[in-house]
Amino acid sequence: MRKLIPNCLAFILLIISIPALAIDPQEREIEFNETPQALFDQLLVRTQFPLSFNNRQEFELIAKELKYTPDELQADLETLARLYMETVVRTPNKTENSRLLTQQLESIAVTPMQEAMILLLEARFRGIEDQQYKQSIILFKEALKKIASIRDEHSLTLQFVLHGGLSSLHAILKQDTQALYHYKSYREIAYQLRNDYFIAQSETAIGKYYTGKNQLAKALQHHSEAYRISNRLNYPVIQAHAQFQLSRAYRDLGQWDEALKNANEAAISFQELGHEALQSNAMTVIAMVYGNQKQWNKAIDYYLNAQQLDKKNNQVISQGLNFHNIGEAYMYLDNYPSSVSYLKMANEIFKSRRVMHYLVYNELLFAEVMSKQALWEETITHAKAALVIAEEKQLIDAQKEALSFLSKAYRGIKDDSSALEMMDKLVAIDNEQQENIVDEAVNSNLNEEKLKFEINVYQNKLNGYIKSSKDQQMAIIILLAAIFILSFVWLYSLKRINTLKQKQQSLTAKVIQDPLTEVKGYRGMLDCMSTGTSPKTIALVNIKALTDLDIDFGLSESKLITESLIQQFEKDLPACVYVIKPGEFAFCFKETFTANETLKKIEASLASQDLAINANIPNYSVVKHDPLECIMGHINLPLLANPDLRLTNDLQFETVQYALAAAKTIDKGSTYVSIRTLNFAPAAIFFKPLYLNLTHALQRGIIRAESNRPIAEIKWPTN
Repeated sequence: MRKLIPNCLAFILLIISIPALAIDPQEREIEFNETPQALFDQLLVRTQFPLSFNNRQEFELIAKELKYTPDELQADLETLARLYMETVVRTPNKTENSRLLTQQLESIAVTPMQEAMILLLEARFRGIEDQQYKQSIILFKEALKKIASIRDEHSLTLQFVLHGGLSSLHAILKQDTQALYHYKSYREIAYQLRNDYFIAQSETAIGKYYTGKNQLAKALQHHSEAYRISNRLNYPVIQAHAQFQLSRAYRDLGQWDEALKNANEAAISFQELGHEALQSNAMTVIAMVYGNQKQWNKAIDYYLNAQQLDKKNNQVISQGLNFHNIGEAYMYLDNYPSSVSYLKMANEIFKSRRVMHYLVYNELLFAEVMSKQALWEETITHAKAALVIAEEKQLIDAQKEALSFLSKAYRGIKDDSSALEMMDKLVAIDNEQQENIVDEAVNSNLNEEKLKFEINVYQNKLNGYIKSSKDQQMAIIILLAAIFILSFVWLYSLKRINTLKQKQQSLTAKVIQDPLTEVKGYRGMLDCMSTGTSPKTIALVNIKALTDLDIDFGLSESKLITESLIQQFEKDLPACVYVIKPGEFAFCFKETFTANETLKKIEASLASQDLAINANIPNYSVVKHDPLECIMGHINLPLLANPDLRLTNDLQFETVQYALAAAKTIDKGSTYVSIRTLNFAPAAIFFKPLYLNLTHALQRGIIRAESNRPIAEIKWPTN
């Protein structure tokens, strides 16, 4: 019934000869994503496709007969051609009609925009039908070049589509730098157009990229923003997409309950929308969550359901990925015959479609299954196939995994020279990657394994020599010498690694200290804020009488005074105390206190302290009898109410610095300024320049300030 209504309406419009309305490119693109089938049915009736024309003049006559302007009819036909290539659109002869329509449009394309659309259609066709992704990228970039200098709404919308396609293609080919460039351009155009739908699309896409790069904090930030924006729109498809990608981020973060909740809701939404291909993807995420929890039988059930949907919709590559996943699950269940059966089906699909970036991992999994069964010849066959693709695609981790399987298999068939060759390659690859102490330790472990293996090889060879040679004594001497030399090298490597580890531990301990006083300093405070039991209240206190402590007393005496102050503070208060500079201390309280409570506690502790370290110092009496007044900046954590939005420790410290800077503008005894945000405050107020943004946020009422002095007297910093 839903499909019948737009068809009837379009037919009535044709009968009463109402001219076609001007097309809004952004609304058309949203309609293309949200209701592709309804849009397809509507355009099919309105344009009366297929049409017959051989040149521009004949096309303009047809447009006039259909009560169209030529440009509007051409735009509708371009959209129709794109819809023929969409998976969710159900109609016979999709490939043939798409190709026919593209050729017809090419014969009448005259403007750069029209030529760019032809290039887009050709690129999509090559990518979908033949998986010629590199050729598709060339065509997409040529289309972008044609319209780069045009900045109207139509051009920007098409550029948005092109950048979205390029980012996905580069991601498929593991070309991360180019992919990120186009993802960012995709997002920039969305914000330039100020279209919330496009913004949600782009945030979802860039979040998907960061998920693939295992930068999960960034991924969650973008997916949360996409989900937040999509929920205020009345578009169910983008909402389902955003929730599906959010479920993937939660899956990779190991938050299984959140992942299952969002994936199940997304799957239900896709089912209601009739998007079975996307429903399959959501079921695959659910299966992966169960797999990560070792619930392999449940995982297989969902993989099989996803595979049936892919088969129904002729999603061949998706079927291959599900066969791969099912094969992996059966491997962990020790059901090797079933695992091999599904991996073979996956291999056939990936080879026939020439998707090498998937085939390499399927061959590696095949090699692992054969290795578990000690089928060494088959292991070698599949590992070699994986290695060839991994080297071609420069996939370092895949190369290392393939070489490991080959080394193990060659040892299994007693081909020691080939096994050694594989290990040499593995060590060579690992050496290229290792540029720090930790990597050097890993490399040493590989060398150790290689040395042990070489010893075993020499021993085996020597046993053969002993049986066939009369000079047994010389053979034993040679063996012992080899063992001694190799053992010496191994022990020296271990000693060197231990020395480097000790130096690293010493440097790690010193890096959190203040360089002058050698007590806990700024880095130590950041380390405290990063622990699992992060502070609830942070205060930055300036004691004016102590600001020149190092000059008045000298470094050695001021160091003793500072150590004494910190020890007494930590004894009196439930806080860790850190020196930032002479006379300025950071307090990290484990409990939440108001600014007034915090100031009183610090003043009470300060009043009870005895600063007498050396009574013979001439300037001591000046400090001794000066009032130790405190100027304090104060914040309670977290600064933002939204738990999905997190600020860096550096930004939190700079915020409390901002509060202290404001408090120091009032020269009237002990003073405090406390900063807090309102629940709706966005993360953008903490972007650089921080002081300027915070002052503007105060003026707009997004954040609040509290003080024991009149707020009007405070001069807010804006640098």
